[in-house]
Order: sequence, then structure tokens, then C-alpha cells
Amino acid sequence: MRKKQIQPGDLCNETLITYPIDHARLDIFSRFLDPAGKEPAQTRTAELTVMIMQLVASGRGVSALPNWAIHEYLQHDYIAARPLGEKGLWCTLYAAIRSEQAEAEFMLDFLDTARDITFRNLSGIKTA
Repeated sequence: MRKKQIQPGDLCNETLITYPIDHARLDIFSRFLDPAGKEPAQTRTAELTVMIMQLVASGRGVSALPNWAIHEYLQHDYIAARPLGEKGLWCTLYAAIRSEQAEAEFMLDFLDTARDITFRNLSGIKTA
């Protein structure tokens, strides 16, 4: 039977493939594994999402990436995906702009366009 969700202990025998940044900055560690006192058997890094996906698809480890980043790979059945924990792991992304440009017409247009394109093209996202 395939698990419907991943629990922290499920990763104890896995190679976790992440981006090459400090573990404290990775939600898989700071918000999922560390609070449960668990660690993967090994960690491996790759700089590009496509490299991470190739490693996962070839059975060299598992990874935790946003749904929108893996959507294409899921559609082609290259990988399988499960939520981390019962409800999945959700993060809020913010747009940072200079205060003096906050009301500039071009910036407001940019933010509207970014919001529109994001929700039209990315799978598995929701408003905050």
C-alpha cells in the first residue's frame, strides 16, 4: 500500500536531495524534520531543480519541492509526490519592492501581472 502522506520518520532511511543552502533555511528541516528530532540517512545537493528531479526520477533519493515546481514531472509520471504531514507543508511567498515605488503604476501593473500569471499557470498554489 502506498502512503498517502510522508511523516518525518519516513525519511530516516532516505537520501534527501536539496539545494546547496544551509539546512536551517530549508523548510524540510526547520519545519518538518528538526521539530520531530529526525534526520535523513544522507543528504545530497544539486543546484538546479531539473538536476534534483533527474536524481529523484532515477531512484537516487527523495526531495521536497513545491508542487508548482514538479507539476510537469508528475504529469509525465517521472516521479510520485506525497504531502509532508497530514496537511502538507505550505509557505507564503512575498514580493519585495522599494517603498518609493510601491504606488508606481508600472509596479502595480507588474504585481497584477505576476499574480495573474502565477495563478493561471502554476499548479497547487493558493492565496494567503
